[in-house]
Amino acid sequence: MAIAQTGDLNERIRIISKGKESVDDYGDPTPGEDEIIYPKLFAMERTKKADEIATNPDAFRDQVQFIIRHRRRTESLITSDMTLIHLVKPENIEYQITAVNYDTQYGQWDVILCERIGQK
Repeated sequence: MAIAQTGDLNERIRIISKGKESVDDYGDPTPGEDEIIYPKLFAMERTKKADEIATNPDAFRDQVQFIIRHRRRTESLITSDMTLIHLVKPENIEYQITAVNYDTQYGQWDVILCERIGQK
């Protein structure tokens, strides 16, 4: 059984690569410009099982998994140094990508594992 169906992809996400901070002529830090890798992807937010949450609720509180269509070799690779933005209203939610599980066997779905940034 597939982990998702096309109709399940009802969330919108954006993948960006954060710009590297540099130092200007006066020694002040200047933020780098973010590069948008994927401006909009449709994804499914994967739900957690109750037994997973019960074993370690603190660890799973800020972790999220998004399922997307498998990326072809010609498309940009999603890596763990990138940031995922969940496009929800009224305020977008930002996540740090911790790992990406690529579907190398069937080439249908990839799973992005990430943790929420700035959540306490």
